Amino acid sequence: MTSTTKRALLIALQVLLLAAFALAIEHWWGFSRLLAPWSQVPLSLVAVVGVAQLASYSMRALRIYLAKSAVPRPWLRCLQLILLNNALNLLLPARTGEASFPLLMQRWFGVPIAEAAGTLLWLRLLDLNVLGVLALLTFAPATMPLPAGVWPLLALVTALVPLLAPAVNKAATRRLQHRQSKPARLIHKLLAGVPSHLKQVSIDLGITWSAWVIKLAALTAVFAALAQLPPTAALLGAIGGDLSTVLPIHTPGGFGTYEAGVIAFASPLAPPTPALLAAAVNLHILVLSIALAAGVIAWLTQPRVRKSPP
Repeated sequence: MTSTTKRALLIALQVLLLAAFALAIEHWWGFSRLLAPWSQVPLSLVAVVGVAQLASYSMRALRIYLAKSAVPRPWLRCLQLILLNNALNLLLPARTGEASFPLLMQRWFGVPIAEAAGTLLWLRLLDLNVLGVLALLTFAPATMPLPAGVWPLLALVTALVPLLAPAVNKAATRRLQHRQSKPARLIHKLLAGVPSHLKQVSIDLGITWSAWVIKLAALTAVFAALAQLPPTAALLGAIGGDLSTVLPIHTPGGFGTYEAGVIAFASPLAPPTPALLAAAVNLHILVLSIALAAGVIAWLTQPRVRKSPP
């Protein structure tokens, strides 16, 4: 089976999945009923969500821009890379779209694939760290009541874990630099994409937190309006939805897994009703529409590689 055939089959599978999702929505609710909650959401709030999501992408691009100052990489190209990578992750199953990140880093900036993969792994660990801290402060206390100071203390410890990265990186590099086995050499190359200085880790952490706070604040506001929820429950739902897109259980387009994440995290404070599911679907539609539109723009404006004359 050729790569073209595989790509065509994958696209056909995605179209069928989207069609099945749309038919299920029409069968259980009807699109007119599903989209009715948007009448209670001000257009200005939708615009704020769009701006916030793009601002979050811009800050993620800044992490790549600052990752290796010795390698020239225009910030706008970094933003295009983020938008393309994000769109492909949403469309492809089990986060197979992540492969686009190291490939584009090599193609556009000349970064070795293994080093770029290490950078990607580091950035994803930072994202998971932020979501984990937020879950310990919101979701965990709602599901497992413990003494008041336990969850904040665990959240603080979790938030500080990335600061150990430089020490771990240097120690692992020293142990691996003289080993010639393939696994050792691969890990050594991956570690080249992980910060080896505390200053860079601090910058990455600050940018990561800023990007997530901006995005989650906007999603919380629009989800609260859609589902008629208090801010805390809406924040839980927003965290659950975004957590589903970071974990490897993500389905093509996130259809089903995004909604499951929203409802699972919101359920301690908001009973899982058809209205809550409809609000989760609408939130997903908004997030997906913005991400895919941005991805299309990035695709159309990406730098073209000139073929050398024969």
